[in-house]
Amino acid sequence: MALCVDKEIDWLTSTILPEILKNGRLVDNYSEALLPSFKVGDITIAVIGPEEAFMLTQCYRATIQFEYAGEKYQRKMVVKKTPEIPAEAYNDAQFENLFHNEICFYTDILPIIQKLSDTKFAAPTYYYGEIKAESAVIILGDFASDGWSVTKARYGLSLEHARIAVKYLGRFHGFGYALKHNQPERFKELSGCFRESRFANDNISPEWDLISKVGLQRAAQSTHKYHPEVDKEFIKKFQQLVYKSVGYGRQRVAPREPLSTLCHGDYLRNNVAYKYDADSSGTPLDIMMFDYQTMRLSSPMVDLSVFLANSVLADVRYSNFDTIFDDYCEALFESYTKQSNEQLPAFLNRETLLQEYIRFLPYSLGISASFLPWLVAPPQLTTAEMFTQQQSQAEIVEASMTQGGEIVDREIAHQMKEMFELSQLHNVQIDEDIDNSEWITSVNFAYVDNNSRELCHCE
Repeated sequence: MALCVDKEIDWLTSTILPEILKNGRLVDNYSEALLPSFKVGDITIAVIGPEEAFMLTQCYRATIQFEYAGEKYQRKMVVKKTPEIPAEAYNDAQFENLFHNEICFYTDILPIIQKLSDTKFAAPTYYYGEIKAESAVIILGDFASDGWSVTKARYGLSLEHARIAVKYLGRFHGFGYALKHNQPERFKELSGCFRESRFANDNISPEWDLISKVGLQRAAQSTHKYHPEVDKEFIKKFQQLVYKSVGYGRQRVAPREPLSTLCHGDYLRNNVAYKYDADSSGTPLDIMMFDYQTMRLSSPMVDLSVFLANSVLADVRYSNFDTIFDDYCEALFESYTKQSNEQLPAFLNRETLLQEYIRFLPYSLGISASFLPWLVAPPQLTTAEMFTQQQSQAEIVEASMTQGGEIVDREIAHQMKEMFELSQLHNVQIDEDIDNSEWITSVNFAYVDNNSRELCHCE
């Protein structure tokens, strides 16, 4: 369903902008006595489509002209709304939890981080958030008007982009650890507000479940083709481990002490913006993340592993892994010691974090095997169409096995190779701390029958 611009303009004019004014976020000098002077002028709207970013929500930019207390103003905002979809699809996507987490971040957590960083932690301006039955909205400042932009590359970021991204991520995790050390009760209160945004429901939609399982087979099949040196039993172990994406994911991201901290939960190219050198050389100077809907208390490696698997290709990640990992660690250690005024605790060391990173590689590969195809070759569908389109099992299997072509095949195969090598080198079992007996006893692995394009099961 296409966005009705006139309807959105009326909604902003009559309902939302007066609310933002009254909450003190639209102007600095709000007074109830001056409310009658508020008049909304022209509003222009530009929809943010799949060519810019893959999103499950409807998003658009709004440029708003208004008058208040005799002065003329302009504000540029980004409006993010849940799509108009059936209630079952809305609940499957867990939109209520997603928007709850993001609003909690902007209203409760960001002010603390800004104070810790002397307002040097870049983040979008928060204007408004609302959750109703089967609909939710959040309105932020349009950071593009301040010189920030999402990279044109949907995947395969350069080494320069990757290094600045992991340094920023390390600083963010350091803030969390410092808050946890300095104000343990406040940290507990803040992290306790998060709602599970991915693994709350035992069952997921059959379509998404099928896409996930086919992705695992594509990863295995591609590894056999491009990296036959990877042990076949290791590949089978990986498939068995993550076969039930909800059961595995819920266990893997569960907070385990002492490593748990505040995590973004979906740190990748879609959810970060860069500032660039003014000489148009394309050199990134700064970065900020947004879209905090998947905030969670978890291991910091949930963020680092997902970023490196979905936003950086093997030619950068594999060749420069030590440099990238060192950048992250150094930024984390410096952030923690600066904000806590303490020496690093024993558990915060490079080797411990590296071992934790390896434990999360099945998680990140499970995501990239099903999501990277959408980044490489995004479907040109609206959000509502994505949720409501009807596809046969054979069509879903065909798309999941081929979308993104050889780029995806080679990349997910290389991620399997990296996971195998690191697991062997550091003696880390990828199923450590995971109990998958519930599903491993009933199915060993799934495979795609290339003749029928059906997903089959082997006992």
